[in-house]
Amino acid sequence: MWSARSMEQQPFLTPQEVSAILRVSVYTVRRWIKDGDLPAYKIGRGWRIREADIDRWLNQHQNHQPL
Repeated sequence: MWSARSMEQQPFLTPQEVSAILRVSVYTVRRWIKDGDLPAYKIGRGWRIREADIDRWLNQHQNHQPL
């Protein structure tokens, strides 16, 4: 169940911060969000991504390699 309190305890990152952490372009991060691949929240005019969602996403994609 969603609660504001649980959301406050989880750090949020901007697409720019995620791109720096993963060493990909910000456009790539935005494409992942647009495609629904990376969970994100629209807050005002910008997107925010929970650190826990990034960790989960990385674990799911760690063995996937492009053809």
